[in-house]
Amino acid sequence: SVTGDLFELPAGAVSIATGFEWRKEESRATPDALTQAGLNGGNAIPETAGSFSVKELFIESRVPILKDVAFAKSLSFLGAFRAGDYSTVGRTNSWNGGFEWQPTSDIKLRATRALSTRAPNINELFLSPSQDFPTGLVDPCVGVTATSTGQFDAACRAAPGVLANINANGSFTLNQADIQGISGFNRGNPNLKEEKGRSTTVGLVLTPRSIPMLSRMTFTADYFKIDIADAIVSTPRQYALQNCYSGTSTAFCDFIRRRPAAVGANSAGSLDEIDTAVSNSGGLGTEGVDVTAAWSDQVGPGRMNARLAYTYVRELWNRPLPDSEIDPQEGEIGSAKNKATLNLGYRWNGFNIQSTVSYIGKSYLDDQFLSQFDLPARSVGIGSRTYTDLQVTYALHRTTELYFGLDNVFDTKAPPIISGLPGNDTGTETDAGTYDAIGRRFYVGLRVRL
Repeated sequence: SVTGDLFELPAGAVSIATGFEWRKEESRATPDALTQAGLNGGNAIPETAGSFSVKELFIESRVPILKDVAFAKSLSFLGAFRAGDYSTVGRTNSWNGGFEWQPTSDIKLRATRALSTRAPNINELFLSPSQDFPTGLVDPCVGVTATSTGQFDAACRAAPGVLANINANGSFTLNQADIQGISGFNRGNPNLKEEKGRSTTVGLVLTPRSIPMLSRMTFTADYFKIDIADAIVSTPRQYALQNCYSGTSTAFCDFIRRRPAAVGANSAGSLDEIDTAVSNSGGLGTEGVDVTAAWSDQVGPGRMNARLAYTYVRELWNRPLPDSEIDPQEGEIGSAKNKATLNLGYRWNGFNIQSTVSYIGKSYLDDQFLSQFDLPARSVGIGSRTYTDLQVTYALHRTTELYFGLDNVFDTKAPPIISGLPGNDTGTETDAGTYDAIGRRFYVGLRVRL
């Protein structure tokens, strides 16, 4: 790649940076023969391999408009453009444009509008059908009878196996083997296109140096709104079930296979496989506010710093397929509406103490799951959690540092999300990607910079 500043001009003049890049990415994941055959833990996972190359050209600029005039200590335009040519999706363009306005030394306003593109990665493009055993699925056909008239009933009875089950039992009935015996495959999609995100951000930065009591503080507040068209997502299996049998989108029915007759311990009509594949969906979107407050100053013989960051997610949604309904996700497990992080640190001579306190707000089970039990959205949830991490370092030498850390200092337990509920990660009984499933732990080490 060739990148760099084409022009570096004095303050108050136009600044331009440009560059060109060529790169090739390739990867291969080859499980052992037993795993590929599904004989080493149950899941059949074949080899996945692929590659792509891309050429990109970019240019960025900063154009001063006003400087040191009434109501404008500075006003600048910032713009950038990037053009890419991928061997997989073809040509892509990205750009952003915005303004920074500083009416006084203490106040800065900023706003940006941008178009971002992301080409699919190797796994999204070339993932071979990999077996999975999903949990937390609720069959919408359960309880359907020969004469019932619910939302899903007619479509359920149209499946021969379901109808046979109803004729044998009076209503569609599943046993424990049926509930736990659902399989399926996760698939890539070589026909994916790039996803395009349009974002708007408007922010305020306060650095009140003219106020002695606040001169060491910095405040920021930013509003963001991001909409991603053609977002690359995996179709949620429960969503596919809901929409197939409600008639909202029969395209989802292609993901679902039922047993036409009883097989071993499994009942006629029970779900055999539900696949999921990545596709360019109807989009993703989010809207919210980021707020930070930071402070740093000399305290005693050392220097202390603190930073508080808070995010409020007003809206978060996805549309699994272009013609499907929006699925709101804000406030659900893994997407809490309220999150905050507090960093505190103190440096004195060779010692440096840093702590991080992370807060995750109350969250709720997926509304699609709750609707299977006629429960309204946000009727079943889990409480907030706060985690504290601590690290102490000591500089033995300019290039040598000893460190000790303690994660989850107060041994905060992860909220229980039992197997069968959405958000559960197998073997952890919680959402291990959001909450700490391990508990208190420590580490110690020596870091040497050569």
